[in-house]
Amino acid sequence: MLLTVFLTTVFLAQAAAAAPPIDDGKIRGVIQRYLAAETAVSAENVEIHVNDGVVMLSGSTDNLLQKNQIARIAESVRGVRAVIDDTRVVPALREDDAVARDVRAALARSASLGIGENTVAVEKGVVTLQGTVDSWVRSRLAERRAMSVRGATKIVNQIVVIPGRHRDDKTIQMDIMKRLQSDLYVDASGIDVAVTGGRVRLEGYVRTAAEKRRAAENAWVAGVVAVEDRQLIAKWPQKETMQRPSPYIQQSDQTILKAVEDALLMDPRVNAANPDVSVINGVVTLSGVVDTLYAKRAAEADALNTTGVWKVDNQLHLRYRAFPTDAEVESMIRDVFKRDAELHPLDLGVDVADNHVRLSGSVKTMGQKIRAENIASQIDGVLTVENRIKVQPDEKTASEKDSDIKSAIEDELFWSPYVDSDRITVTVTNGRALLKGGVANRFVGRIAVQNAFEGGAQTVQTQLALNGGGTFAERFMEKPGPSGLDAALGLWR
Repeated sequence: MLLTVFLTTVFLAQAAAAAPPIDDGKIRGVIQRYLAAETAVSAENVEIHVNDGVVMLSGSTDNLLQKNQIARIAESVRGVRAVIDDTRVVPALREDDAVARDVRAALARSASLGIGENTVAVEKGVVTLQGTVDSWVRSRLAERRAMSVRGATKIVNQIVVIPGRHRDDKTIQMDIMKRLQSDLYVDASGIDVAVTGGRVRLEGYVRTAAEKRRAAENAWVAGVVAVEDRQLIAKWPQKETMQRPSPYIQQSDQTILKAVEDALLMDPRVNAANPDVSVINGVVTLSGVVDTLYAKRAAEADALNTTGVWKVDNQLHLRYRAFPTDAEVESMIRDVFKRDAELHPLDLGVDVADNHVRLSGSVKTMGQKIRAENIASQIDGVLTVENRIKVQPDEKTASEKDSDIKSAIEDELFWSPYVDSDRITVTVTNGRALLKGGVANRFVGRIAVQNAFEGGAQTVQTQLALNGGGTFAERFMEKPGPSGLDAALGLWR
């Protein structure tokens, strides 16, 4: 509690310099709505307090994945400067030996990522990881794998990062700046980077707590031993500049090529395969061979998250070898589902034919559906995944009136850091939403579609003019999955 009070004081002192223009009560309401729409967490189990843009979370969740998701959702809301997470994990009781066994199995399944040799100890649900890896990314991958095991209440990550090679501070600084500038979800214009002895200091301003976290993660390039971001302040601009600059910035093909190659090189899920990359007019083509469908999707996500890329042609193939039998693949998928903190209580169907997987059943949230697909894609021998899992929200959400859905969608668009809600009109008929008006580009258009589904739309039709010419006119039967590591692969973002 003393630590919480201290951190709150620090964050409020930082916030005092430029108070947010957004009311704390509205911020709290938006977070509550996002939690109800995007998570399986009961609203009565989580308390949310907001003071000058600093969010304080308390209460309890069933597992570490939910705890992490709640904090990430709060970070992403416009006007939030920092999140202090005091929620406790209270899972169904399991023996420590059983938790340790499942954590070791989860890490062993990721041996190709260089995280399978770490040691595991569990005491009263607290998992301690020890060992050495050559990058911060691998350390975080191991931590994320351990978080997914049911019964784990906390992860103590004592994995030591030993960089594979020494790099001078100037090279590290330039590498970090390039990564920040190439990341669709970070506005690097307000960030200063200093490096001394491999220790990185980030200063300046970003728009949300989520953007601050992502900037810090981008700073963990090869050769970095520590990242300090206390002087990187999250503050929202005044009304006339509510939307951040468009994340899509036109770049030369050569610049895009170098950025994508760097992203793939940093990603341990992909770098061993060394995919071939080519770029023509902002369209990235990936070719070569990878070991799993998981790696193929990871490479595509890395490319899509690069500034200047508007489309990816993924021609990566799975390396030919003796694949497991269909029965073995089904058994492996079910085994991971069984020990997964989020999916283990769900009755999901798994059918495998000629190494092609079909998932069925029902879940409460889109996140659970995506997670099931991501897990299946990581299993050795899986060629494709057909996800027929249905998202069945609570009856109250499903029975909302068109007027309620319309208001919710308009609210979602207003709170988006990318969409200019004044340029979009919304109509809803029998749960079907129509978005008309204009957006900066297709990237922003897809975010508007995601916002519409988050507002309760059953389907979404767009008729949106693009700033550079053309029209974003498509019909969506379900919410498009956002790009990024979290969404595509259920990792640390």
